[in-house]
Amino acid sequence: MNQRKLPVLFILFFFSSQLLAQKNSAEKLIAFKITEYIKPLSDSTAVVQVIMSDAFPVAISDKQLGVLYHAYKSGTKLDTAMAGWGRCNLIKGAYYYFGIRLKKDQQPIAGDIIYVRLKEPYVYDGLLLNVMNHAVQLTDVSGNNFMNSEAVFINTKKDEQNVLDSMVSDIQYTGSAMLQQIPQQNQDIKTGIYTGKKLFAAMQAVKRSELELFLKYMIARPENYAGNSWKISEIFATWMAEGTPTVIEN
Repeated sequence: MNQRKLPVLFILFFFSSQLLAQKNSAEKLIAFKITEYIKPLSDSTAVVQVIMSDAFPVAISDKQLGVLYHAYKSGTKLDTAMAGWGRCNLIKGAYYYFGIRLKKDQQPIAGDIIYVRLKEPYVYDGLLLNVMNHAVQLTDVSGNNFMNSEAVFINTKKDEQNVLDSMVSDIQYTGSAMLQQIPQQNQDIKTGIYTGKKLFAAMQAVKRSELELFLKYMIARPENYAGNSWKISEIFATWMAEGTPTVIEN
């Protein structure tokens, strides 16, 4: 997947949103996937649509600023760069319409994501919240969601730890199953924290602390994952095989 640096505009947009938590809420950058409703207005402008569930605890306001990014598409070479920016100009119930000024040679595609800065309820500011705010859904090996996008807003630290433990169990199970089903793909890991180990054996012995390192990497490199649903065992195994790049924390 693409390891590009984030554009300067996105960095400024992101860090301007990281305000100190207030008593009842905090401002966060949250991504929403656009639907197939895309109406070109000219070569450089288009209207796109976002649908927000009534259960979602935050709301996009009129004239809300949004920044449009391409979402990574598996099996393609589509860039994940910024495609444009604009404001929410129309709200019809759960439907929100953004007029987007497009960058040169860019066009919106269904499934792309709009980042908006919203005030969300003051909840546990954990790893899952910050991953899922990039419109990321994590599933088990069978495709079942570990947590939906509404539930994460009532997440406690204990709830998150329980979900992470479930993810660890899924990774361990998948490592065992893969060893039995496709042992020829049990590659040697040559770099990173698992250097010298076999991939499937390392998966079977993974710990929550190691999963946390990966989730922090996802948050630091959201363009690789944003707007998509991923099986945690698959993307974790890819991270392992690619040398476990991690975030350097002060």
